[in-house]
Amino acid sequence: MAELYAALLEQFQQQSMLEVVAVIFSLLYPWLAARQNILCWPAALISTTLYVYIFWEVSLPFNSVLNLYYLMMAIYGWLKWQKNAQDKALEVSVVPLFVHLWIVSLLVMVGVALPHLVTLSWQGADLYLDALVTVFSVYATYLMANKVLENWLFWIVINSFAAYLYFINGLLLTGIMFIWYFGLAIYGYLKWRKDYLTDSVGKEVYL
Repeated sequence: MAELYAALLEQFQQQSMLEVVAVIFSLLYPWLAARQNILCWPAALISTTLYVYIFWEVSLPFNSVLNLYYLMMAIYGWLKWQKNAQDKALEVSVVPLFVHLWIVSLLVMVGVALPHLVTLSWQGADLYLDALVTVFSVYATYLMANKVLENWLFWIVINSFAAYLYFINGLLLTGIMFIWYFGLAIYGYLKWRKDYLTDSVGKEVYL
């Protein structure tokens, strides 16, 4: 336990102020999203903008590109969640199971194929997990932006594997942050499900 505390303290001391700000807004984003607060998207916009730069500076181009996608989705989600001309906010909806199944099959194939496209210097046992976490995060973010209930179920699984991935690679602070994300994903699902059932006219959408 003492070694874990010492490792966490060392990592905290090494954090730049830029990264601290990015982490703070990253923690705010899912909490606000779970409460269907549109301010989640400005929080995501700030954190992802900072992480695009941070990951690029430490030579993690894939993570930088992923956060560039998150940045664009933050703008998309912000616009999508705004009330329309009839002053009607976007409602929580669900997607038919068969749609998720064929998309999941496609994402698994993409995730397994991606590691074969990178250089040998990046090869490793964790590369497949990294790729799968990435491609499923892209899909879950799109579902979140469109207020699809199942996005939280995807995040529950994604955050579990992501936390494991970061822990085994020595990124303790990031791993702890994703445990926080895991808990918020459960909270978000329960909150959105309650709202969906309350709306009695729950929508079913096809992506």
